[in-house]
Amino acid sequence: MKKIILICICIGLYHSFYAQQKRDFAYFNNRIDSLILDLSIGTYKDINDVRFYNSILNENEKKKLIDKIEKLLRQKEYANLYRLGHQLLYDMWWMSPDNNTLEIKQKIMELYLQYYFYPGKDKIINSYGYDKDRNFYFTKKSKQRINEILVDRKTEKEYDAWLNFEKSLRDNILTSEYLTKLFLKKQEVQSDSILQQIRDSIYTEYVSAEAKKNLESLQIEPDIIRMIGLLDMKECIPALEQNLQFCIQNKCQEKQIKAYRYALVKLGDKEQRKYILDNLMDIGNNNYSDEKYFDREDFSYFQDDEMIWRYIEVNYCSGKMIGILSNVSIPSNFKTMNDVYPFIKNVPKELIYTDLSNDKEENQWSQSLYEWLMANKDKVEFDYEGEKRFPW
Repeated sequence: MKKIILICICIGLYHSFYAQQKRDFAYFNNRIDSLILDLSIGTYKDINDVRFYNSILNENEKKKLIDKIEKLLRQKEYANLYRLGHQLLYDMWWMSPDNNTLEIKQKIMELYLQYYFYPGKDKIINSYGYDKDRNFYFTKKSKQRINEILVDRKTEKEYDAWLNFEKSLRDNILTSEYLTKLFLKKQEVQSDSILQQIRDSIYTEYVSAEAKKNLESLQIEPDIIRMIGLLDMKECIPALEQNLQFCIQNKCQEKQIKAYRYALVKLGDKEQRKYILDNLMDIGNNNYSDEKYFDREDFSYFQDDEMIWRYIEVNYCSGKMIGILSNVSIPSNFKTMNDVYPFIKNVPKELIYTDLSNDKEENQWSQSLYEWLMANKDKVEFDYEGEKRFPW
């Protein structure tokens, strides 16, 4: 009885706490103004999340906050404010997605993409999401900007933003008298004015080089590449093909190469589809860390029945143990059926997965489902929008 009373008290305190956490427009407006004042300095400073959980904000109030964020990204003086702007966009996108209207999501996405190469960007695009409305988040303006990002079109404004960022980080690097004097001692320079000039020159050259290096290193994310396929942006095919060949020749990361292949397949490239069927359907030994292997989420991306059958053919009888967690592995036969099961529309009642207590029962379920699939190939129906959970 005491335990029940204690649990009730804890639940009450929990709800009471979160009720007090609700914040209105005045709170967020003042909170952001306070952060702006604190971060309007030339040196780097950590930024705290704003957290839009349990917010009380109507449509117009959210638009006002988005306008405020855009001003942070447009300003040219403080790198901290670029980072704050991106953090706010991230918080608005992920912290209250259920009560953000389509128009608000479109505005956030446009702003996110517009300042894609600015310092401090956090990822908000997820091409594996199951949201049926995700394609509508991307307006004509957003799609045009994705095309620009794909061809790596960077501007002087983006370089200036990174220059500000590097200056904020490097305030005390290469400007110390000690380092400069060590350099000048070898040159036998004694004049203080010349010392200052050389110190400033070293600092400016170093910071500029770092800003250029950081900006040049920024590339389009694999999720956006895959999204190009989902958005049916056929105008991007030449750039996708060119980037794929560049990545193959220059040995880019596997996830980058795979994303280009995936987008091209979604846009109708038969050669890349064949490549995936022939080379990328293996689960691998650790499906969660090796990007060159097929992932079960890919079934929803492609919505291609032949890929499911090929996946079963390659993996069910491979005899591998597949790493799931750092210290947990499961047999490939169970993993294969686990991955395919949620997409089977007409699973017989006796094969509907229920929690199984041991490996033997899991293997029996896997074998029964596999045998049913093989015996009913012409009758099996797949549903890529289904809600059935993965057994593991």
